[in-house]
Amino acid sequence: MVCYNVLWREYRRNEKVLKKKVLKQNNLLRLQKRLAVVMLALTLGLGTGCGKTDDGADGAASSEAETLADGQTNDQTDAGASEEDGQESKKATEDKDEPYVEGTYSSDSYDVAEFTAETRKKTDEEGNRGVYYEIFVRSFADSDGDGIGDLNGITEKLDYLQKLGIDGIWLMPITASDTYHGYSVTDYMTVNPDYGTEDDLKRLLDEAHSRGMKVIMDLVINHTSINHPWFQAAKSDENSEYRDYYRWVYKTDKKDCNHLLDKSSWGDMVWHQEGDFYYYGVFGADMPDLNYNNPDVRQAAKDAAGHFLELGLDGFRMDAAVHIYGAHEFKQQEDSEAANITWWNEFAGYCESINPDVYLVGEVWQDDKVLENYVQPFDTKFDFAIQQKILNCVQKGMAVPGFGDSLSVAIENIQNKYDGVDVNYLNGVFGANHDQDRIASSVNSLDKARQIAAVYMTLPGNPYIYYGEELGMYGSKPDEMIRTPFLWGGDSTYNTSWEKDDQNAETKGLDQQMKDPDSMYSYYKTLIALRKDNPALMKGNYRAAALTSDSVIAYFREADGQKLLVVHNFAEGDQTVSLAECGDITVTNVLYSSSGETGVSDLSSVKLAGNESVVLELGE
Repeated sequence: MVCYNVLWREYRRNEKVLKKKVLKQNNLLRLQKRLAVVMLALTLGLGTGCGKTDDGADGAASSEAETLADGQTNDQTDAGASEEDGQESKKATEDKDEPYVEGTYSSDSYDVAEFTAETRKKTDEEGNRGVYYEIFVRSFADSDGDGIGDLNGITEKLDYLQKLGIDGIWLMPITASDTYHGYSVTDYMTVNPDYGTEDDLKRLLDEAHSRGMKVIMDLVINHTSINHPWFQAAKSDENSEYRDYYRWVYKTDKKDCNHLLDKSSWGDMVWHQEGDFYYYGVFGADMPDLNYNNPDVRQAAKDAAGHFLELGLDGFRMDAAVHIYGAHEFKQQEDSEAANITWWNEFAGYCESINPDVYLVGEVWQDDKVLENYVQPFDTKFDFAIQQKILNCVQKGMAVPGFGDSLSVAIENIQNKYDGVDVNYLNGVFGANHDQDRIASSVNSLDKARQIAAVYMTLPGNPYIYYGEELGMYGSKPDEMIRTPFLWGGDSTYNTSWEKDDQNAETKGLDQQMKDPDSMYSYYKTLIALRKDNPALMKGNYRAAALTSDSVIAYFREADGQKLLVVHNFAEGDQTVSLAECGDITVTNVLYSSSGETGVSDLSSVKLAGNESVVLELGE
């Protein structure tokens, strides 16, 4: 029998060379198996066929071998292994009945990896402050008559967005993809040809910047398409350099993969079979997750970001930010949130090396959890917790979103959590986005849809408007039906036709709404102007006001010597609120009322119509 110590030294030598990217898979796997046989022989007292070496390494080797058996190993192997050894490894891989040996894997899994990153130190966020507009390019504006929205169409509609009051644009995915939505990427460096060219993107950026508008884009780096060349190479060749761009486990590996029980937070299976292996994909088999324990993947993601920053993008909306290290992906990992945040600090540091003013927005979404720790690496994260609470209150006509505190107090508590992590942060407030039913469909009422806008447009942070919400568009899932063409109206050549829309037959197009002072468009334009014209709304602090009403909430906003009280009546009927409940205040002006009545002063109480919102200016 081969000497244990010789085997162990050979294994450790190969493992060190592995880290220099010289080795691939078969050699280490072969040595692991041979070591296991020797260990079994020692345990049974059968001898090893060799004597003890003079350096007395037996004890250390046994201890490290136990670590090996616990799964703390790499599994890459020597491409230069002998033909005999290669055949042995191939035979083992092809043997479908071979039992799984704990601590060994059939691919380079990078099961445990340690990374460090300097904590991002954000300072002045004023340059990122503003009202943002989310665009699904395919549905927005068609410049060439092919029925599909494109980048040139957006460029030609920048004046519309500027007049609406938009400060920044968020483009949903524009990189090459094999799906209509673009969230399954096939090439990170190429613009989707349906949308135009890289030169078209540069023109859009130049024109937007000339109007003082920022442009950020979706960067989808949690996963790729199953048709991405990386994954195609990975699945076809276990020794491919791209194999370890993804997370693979052998089919009988129950320690790292329970393909029947391991599920996402929304109940879908996360392991998907390909031959004798399973790969990890939290969003389904067609979108395999990238393996961020592989340094090459981390660099590839940064390279993609760098490419678009060099073109002039102002930043990114980072899709699926909480899933970089996802549920059940690496079971040896103690804290996936900490690993995620470390990565996002590393990513932010890289982006800032190219553009010190880069604006990074995180899609941080796990049901209605606050997830406050993510405000540290990101400038903004979308606040799904607040969005869900607003929707709940407006739907039910109640001041309390569930049990416990009123909405105004709940928002203050969430904001305090964020401030406790990083005060240099702009919250992402919104009414709906591309993954959710449109606001009008969620509340089944245009009056309630207006009120949701009035709430989030008067909160701290950066408001994000999903394209078409300013028209009161309807849309209920499936996903295609919440991403339907923008309604330019009439015979506009900019109307897209890639998807039929049966839900907005009665919704007036922009051409009509711009002429109607009572339209949803006019309502949004007024709200945006109200926010931008009043520093207390644009950048002021927030404090909940104490009210005893079951259906009315109020909160203070204050900045630059301006103090406002915002009041919302969620009930469908009239409500009267005594302002004495809000403390010793003096109302000097009704700055805004969704019912249109303004300019009244010296109020001791305020009467609100159903679903009315008011903004009151206060004196000293």
